Amino acid sequence: MAYEIEEAKRLVVEAGKKLLENGLIARTWGNVSARISDTQFVITPSGRAYDTLTPDEVVVVNIEDCSHEGDIKPSSEKGVHADAYKHHPMVNFVIHTHQKAATIVSITGMDITNVYNEFRPVLGEYVPVAEYAMSTTNSLRKKVERCIVENPGCRAFMLMHHGALTMGESFEEAFEVAETLEACCEKVLKDNYLRHSWAKTYSDEDKRNYFLEKKGAGKMPEAICDLGSSVRNGNMFTLTVDGKKIDVDLETGLGVNEVAPKCAKIHQAIYNTEDCTMIKHVADPYVVAVSCTGEGMLPMIDDFAQIVGTDVKNCSWIDGDTDECAKEIGNAVDGRNAVLIAGHGAMVTGNNDGDMQALEIIMDKGCQAVVDCDIFNRPHYVPKTECFLMRTVYLAKYSKQIDKK
Repeated sequence: MAYEIEEAKRLVVEAGKKLLENGLIARTWGNVSARISDTQFVITPSGRAYDTLTPDEVVVVNIEDCSHEGDIKPSSEKGVHADAYKHHPMVNFVIHTHQKAATIVSITGMDITNVYNEFRPVLGEYVPVAEYAMSTTNSLRKKVERCIVENPGCRAFMLMHHGALTMGESFEEAFEVAETLEACCEKVLKDNYLRHSWAKTYSDEDKRNYFLEKKGAGKMPEAICDLGSSVRNGNMFTLTVDGKKIDVDLETGLGVNEVAPKCAKIHQAIYNTEDCTMIKHVADPYVVAVSCTGEGMLPMIDDFAQIVGTDVKNCSWIDGDTDECAKEIGNAVDGRNAVLIAGHGAMVTGNNDGDMQALEIIMDKGCQAVVDCDIFNRPHYVPKTECFLMRTVYLAKYSKQIDKK
C-alpha cells in the first residue's frame, strides 16, 4: 500500500541517513523514493546532502511524465524510479546506491545467475545487470527499464559501471534488499579470488598480494613514507607530515621557520600546476596496491571519471631525484584531481573537506575495482567519450557552485 505523503517524506529522509550510516551511499550520491499513490511518488532532491536533508526538501513527482511540484529540483534519476513504480504496482519504495561491492561486480557485466542460498530469501535466485549508459541520461533510463521489464521477479539490479537499484513493498524491504545485495557481492568478490588463486582462506591483504604477483609487481610494501597533506593560503601552504605542521613558502618551497621535508616539493609543484587549495596523500591499501604496479588508471566507474578525471597517471618518487619527480607529478595532475605515486598511494587535490572526502572514497573504490576486475579477467572501462562528457559537465557544475559561495 502506498504511503501517506508526510510518512513517505519522513521515511525517505530516514532511509538516506540509514544508508549513510551503513556505508551504502556517501555525500549526495544515489537517491531514494517512496510511492504516495498510483500516480505519484516522492524522491530526494538533486545535490543535497542526506545528513542534513529535511522532509520539506523531498520532492513530489508524477509517475507518468516525471513532472514535479515546487521549486526544488528532484533527483536527476527520477525517471528510473518512475519506471520501477510503473512496472511494479506492488513496489512502494526504491533505493539507488553507488555501493562499493555491487558497483565492482557490475563492472564485469556479468549477472549473478546463481545467488548463494543464504541470500535467496531476499534476492531470489538471480540478480541481473543493466547495460551501461551515461548517468542521468534517457539512454540509461531506457536500459534500466528494459532490465526491469525483462526480469519481473527481481527486486535487485546492478547498473554497469554505476551502482545498484533495489526495490520493495516497504522501506524496510527495499533497504534489506540493498544490504543483502552488498553482502552477496562481497562474497562474489571473495570467492572469485579464492577460485583464481587456489587460496584456502581469504584476506584482503592476500588478495592484494596475489594481484601484484599476477602483475609482476612483487608484494605490498611493508611501509610507505608519509607524503603529507596541505592547505594553501595565498602564497603559503601549511604542510602536515607525520602529525607535524610546517609553513612553506609556495614560491621557493622553503620552510618558513624550519627546514621543510622533501615531500614539500610535491605540494609546491601541484599548487603551481593545479588551481586547488588542498592536497592529501591517500594511502588506503587498495590505492597503494594499484600504485605499486607503476601503471596509470582508466575509469571503470562513472563517478571516478567525473570526480577524479578521464585518466590517472602513475609517477615515481625517488629520493635523490626529488626535483625531477616533483615536476613530473605536478604535470601529471594537470586537468585531474589525483595522481598515483608508485609504491606510495596517491595524491588528491580539491578545494574543501567535502572534495577530499569524495576523492578518497572514489579512489579507494576505483582501485579496489582495478584489483578485483583484474582477478576476474574482465576489466571493462567506461567509454572515453562518456568519460570526457561527464568530466566536462561535472567541472562546469562545480564551477557554478563555487561561484555562488
